[in-house]
Amino acid sequence: MPLKSVFLILLVIFIWGSNFVAIKIGVGAIDPLVLLAMRFTAAGLIFIPFMKWPGWAKARQIMLVGLLMGPLHQGLLYVSLTYLDAGLVSIIMKSNVIMVTLIGWFFLKETVGWRTWTGIFVGLMGVIVIFGAPSAGAAPIGYLLALLSAFFIALTYVAQKKLDAVHPPTYIALMCLPVAPLIMLSSIFIEGTQWTQDLNAVNWKIVGSVVFYQAIILSLSHMLWQRMIARMPLSQLVPWTLLIPVVALGTSVLFLHEPLTLTIIIGGLLTISGVGIVTFRKIKKNEPIALEK
Repeated sequence: MPLKSVFLILLVIFIWGSNFVAIKIGVGAIDPLVLLAMRFTAAGLIFIPFMKWPGWAKARQIMLVGLLMGPLHQGLLYVSLTYLDAGLVSIIMKSNVIMVTLIGWFFLKETVGWRTWTGIFVGLMGVIVIFGAPSAGAAPIGYLLALLSAFFIALTYVAQKKLDAVHPPTYIALMCLPVAPLIMLSSIFIEGTQWTQDLNAVNWKIVGSVVFYQAIILSLSHMLWQRMIARMPLSQLVPWTLLIPVVALGTSVLFLHEPLTLTIIIGGLLTISGVGIVTFRKIKKNEPIALEK
C-alpha cells in the first residue's frame, strides 16, 4: 500500500476516533441535543449548494437514514456522553458491528458460522467487562443510552444496504437538514430551553469549534473514505477501523484526563478482538461491513 494511502487512512481514523472527545467537550458546554441540532443544520446548509437532486424515491431513503442516524443514533450518543467517559463510549459503539450481524441473522436470515459466533461471544464479553469500568459521572442510564445508540447505527447500516451510490454532498445535505428541526424540537421537549436564559454563559468558542469539526472536518473525512473505498479493496481498509477505539482512548486520556484502568484495557481488547473476528469473517465472505459515522 502506498505511503500516501496509509497517511490518509490514519488521518480518517484519527478524525473518527477523536470525534468522541470533541462531542464530550461540546456537551459539557451546551445541551447535547442543541449541539447536535446545530451540527446537522450547519452540515446541511454547507453542503446543500453542492447537492444534485436524486429524485423523491432516493431522497426519502436518505431522509430515513437521516432519521435513524440523527435523532436516534447521534442523539443517544450525545446524551450518553454526558454520563460516560468518551473512551468507554467509543468501545461500546464498536458493538454495532456485532449488532448488524445479529440483525442480519435474526431478521434477514443471513448465515452466521461458528467463527463469527465466536467473535460475537468474545465481543459481548468485552462489553460486559466494560460495564464494570469506572467512569466520571457514570450511571446505568449512560450505558443503556450508549448501547441503544449502537443499536440504531446498526439499523442505519441495514437501511443503507438498500441505497445505491449517492453523490456525497447530496447524501449529507438530505440526511442532515430535514431532521435538524426534529432534533431541536426534541431538545426543547426533553431538555427545555434553560440554556437560552443566559446565552452569555455559553462558551461559544467551544461550541463553534465542535460544530465546525463535525459539520465540516468529519463530513469531509467520510467523503475521503468513500473515495478510498472506490479505489481500494475493503479488505485493505476496514481492518484499520479497529483502531478507532484506540485513538478515542488515547485522545480522551490526553485531552480529557480520563482514567485508563486495567478493566478498560481488558474489556477494550476483548471487544475489539471479537469485532475483529466478525469483521474479518465478513471481509472473507464479501459481506457489507458497518463503518463509523
